Amino acid sequence: MKKIPWGIMAGACAIAAFFTVVATIALYVIFGGIAAMTNATASLFDEWYQVLLFVAAVISVLGLIGTTVMYFVTAKSKKEKGEKEA
Repeated sequence: MKKIPWGIMAGACAIAAFFTVVATIALYVIFGGIAAMTNATASLFDEWYQVLLFVAAVISVLGLIGTTVMYFVTAKSKKEKGEKEA
């Protein structure tokens, strides 16, 4: 478990989380503007790709949280192991 590069995985999840959240917000704003001009309503879950993008955003944010926690846990255990050997 300590051989897994949690820092790199956390960085990749951070990039994915950033872009999926920005894309989700941008689509919602764009479709809200279009709906306002056409006297319609807009929702976050109108189209299948909006739902897919929202699910990807949630998964990437959860992955970011999990990998960041694992990064700090393994860093702490490496530090404690180094203190015990010294």
